[in-house]
Amino acid sequence: SDAARTGNVDHIIALLRDVGKLHHLWQPNAAQAAAIEKAADKCLSKGGTGEGSSDTGEGAAAQQDPSSSDPAAETPAPTPPRPAEKLLKGYMVSSVNEWGADQTRILLVTDQCLHRVKYTFTKDEVVSWHTTDFQDILRVEYGNFKAANSSITTFFWRRDIEDQQGFRVYTAKRDGKKSINDVVTEEVVPALAGEDKEDGPKHKPKEEFFREYRALLAEDEPWKEEVFMLEVVAALQAVKQLNKLTFDIKLTKMTKNIPGGVFTMLHNANRRRQHGF
Repeated sequence: SDAARTGNVDHIIALLRDVGKLHHLWQPNAAQAAAIEKAADKCLSKGGTGEGSSDTGEGAAAQQDPSSSDPAAETPAPTPPRPAEKLLKGYMVSSVNEWGADQTRILLVTDQCLHRVKYTFTKDEVVSWHTTDFQDILRVEYGNFKAANSSITTFFWRRDIEDQQGFRVYTAKRDGKKSINDVVTEEVVPALAGEDKEDGPKHKPKEEFFREYRALLAEDEPWKEEVFMLEVVAALQAVKQLNKLTFDIKLTKMTKNIPGGVFTMLHNANRRRQHGF
């Protein structure tokens, strides 16, 4: 958009939040809006102090042990504080974990980063968060899913999987824990092949990882899932232009595995009981 190309962040914010209620974009309800505001206050960098820049929500990185007897040991240089961030918009999303399970999260899109926030509505507090700098994104894919042919679960739930739409953010670092498939590929197979850990694996390690997102509880109103997905993708396009970044954002059919099998699908089917908003 012209606003992104000219660096008009305030206009981007007004468009995404649909201030004039002209475009019927996604709007949080009262409880969600309060949670998004609290999450933004906790997670976003205020600039100059380094506050709100933790990737885990657990505070600053561990400092050197003062009891160290090594006189040559040096305290590593502190990470420069992130400039003050501006929140473009916050979204309620389903974030898909390493088992293929949907997790309720707040996704904060700022002018510099994506913050994925775990929030407890019963206590009205931020539990933890993970930050992805836009400069670390390799690409973004969005569209429908295609059930993988590698398991009984994806065979029986093929229709449910392929009715879904969402987007994936690819990075060079793992975003989350290893799935059972990753453990088998990266640890079990090399061990069975007799590879020595000290010599390093002979198979080529993964060079990219992704985190998958969908509209929160889209099963209730599946027709809204595409609209929601396209809105978030448009926000990412705006940030890409705003920061003059080069990662691709492309429409594609994404192959979907369910590492947790039938237990994951049952968990996802029962999620609506877990929400009070």
